[in-house]
Amino acid sequence: MKIQYAIGALIGAAAFCSLNASASQYLGVGAEYGVLKEQYSGAEYPILNFETRFGMDFSDRFSVEVEGAVLGKDDREFEGGCLDPGAVERINDDFSVGCAYLDSVSRQAVTVNFVLSQPFANFDLFTCLGVGAVRTSYTFTVDSVGVSSTEAFQEYSAADVQRAEDQINFGLSLIGADPIDLQLPDDISETSIDLLYSLEGGILIDDTHRLSVTWNPEYGSEEVGKYKYVGFSYSWLFRFDDF
Repeated sequence: MKIQYAIGALIGAAAFCSLNASASQYLGVGAEYGVLKEQYSGAEYPILNFETRFGMDFSDRFSVEVEGAVLGKDDREFEGGCLDPGAVERINDDFSVGCAYLDSVSRQAVTVNFVLSQPFANFDLFTCLGVGAVRTSYTFTVDSVGVSSTEAFQEYSAADVQRAEDQINFGLSLIGADPIDLQLPDDISETSIDLLYSLEGGILIDDTHRLSVTWNPEYGSEEVGKYKYVGFSYSWLFRFDDF
């Protein structure tokens, strides 16, 4: 239902703009660098987005704009414990096991921003509240499994570990023993579309150069994670003559 509200806001903004074609219009292109922070794990993902925007100035103090941000993605490599210690001990109690993981997060967003400005001689200060939708994709995979003992260290792929588990369990079944479960983490590939709110503040110089800071409160889902976002952006604005 929240996504329907966001879509309704986008449609309403488009209709509102079409009914007010006498307002001053502008297009903007730019980039935004920000950091996504996953709330459960604390992992941080630097994101570089390409931004576009279309806006209408209804006065020198109030504007409405539609903003899109695409191409934002970050890949991360990290290490951690893995496999069930009890199952590993049944195979060999001299083993020490760790995993290397790969994950990635991508983010695309569309928001409608309601902008309040305070004009000065050569610049404007502005703040805006936005509502829209954000598409988040998350992938996770086990890159390798490292096994160390007093004699050596070896790395195996997740597929090698799964085959070894199957072979061991086949042998255990022949002697009537209980199977082992190494609990190798599953690969994850999930996408979620969620309602997004944004709070933004910044400066507009000579009606052309737009610099701002954006904050998104927590959004996301159990499948892709829950995120907060802070970004810094620059846009160059091209303004049309009043219609």
